[in-house]
Amino acid sequence: MKTLVQEPIIKRWNRGMQLVRAGRGYSKAELAEVGLRDVRSARNYGIPVDPLRSTKYPENVDQLRVVAKTIIDSRKIDTTKPKTEKRDTEKRTKVKRKTPTTKTKKSTKKKTSE
Repeated sequence: MKTLVQEPIIKRWNRGMQLVRAGRGYSKAELAEVGLRDVRSARNYGIPVDPLRSTKYPENVDQLRVVAKTIIDSRKIDTTKPKTEKRDTEKRTKVKRKTPTTKTKKSTKKKTSE
């Protein structure tokens, strides 16, 4: 299930001015603050992750909270579903194994004609 996620922002200072641009992905610290500990599962849900980033901006955390809430809620729903009944072992058909047959050896005695 892919979710639509806005790109994260990255701030940097250049000559006394703060520049804001779109980032490649969210940092691990931002994901951890919202409750998404596993980077692989976050990527599976469509959240871009930049492993090189170490900053944590509150704007990015707010964007992630909305998405993470739906992901975490969907996980809880999946775990509360009743599991299917297990098959009875008695109902399974047993496979009969064939016993190994011994080949009859031909007699090696030479017949003598008289």
